[in-house]
Amino acid sequence: MTEGAQIFLLPVSTSSDSKETMSPATSKCQESSQFSDRLKFEKQQEEAEWESINVLLMAHGLKPLFLVKRTDLKDLIVFDKQSSQRMRQNLKVLMEETACQQSMIQELIESNQQLKNELQVEQSRAAHQEQRANDLEQVMESVKSKIGELEDGSLNRVCQQQNKIKDLQKEQKMLQY
Repeated sequence: MTEGAQIFLLPVSTSSDSKETMSPATSKCQESSQFSDRLKFEKQQEEAEWESINVLLMAHGLKPLFLVKRTDLKDLIVFDKQSSQRMRQNLKVLMEETACQQSMIQELIESNQQLKNELQVEQSRAAHQEQRANDLEQVMESVKSKIGELEDGSLNRVCQQQNKIKDLQKEQKMLQY
């Protein structure tokens, strides 16, 4: 064999032995392929996470972030995997907290509107009761006035009748003499 020649051993299976034997080169090639597949999967997973972050950002009226697939990185800031993961997690938490706060604000607005409506109903009811009280007071004043008139009228009639009785008594006395 020459110095540059390589030996590749092919797997051989026998009926008595089901284990395959691989050469170190084949094993390394397979490991490299598995590593490459794992990196592709991690990259796809990271891209999917960034896409979900972008959906959250756009749902809150913010502009999405874009992943760059270039080799020219002079105008870019690059994060390591751990920082990128933390940033995605922080953005998710921030968006979730923002959504929670917006929900709370919406509930407060609705509660405030309900309180305003209840206040308006109570004010209307109070105004109605006040108007009713004023009407009853006017009726009472009218009744008092009418009673006063009736009392005055009765007193006048009583006085007139007493005067007539006195006059009649005087006439009777005069007729008796």
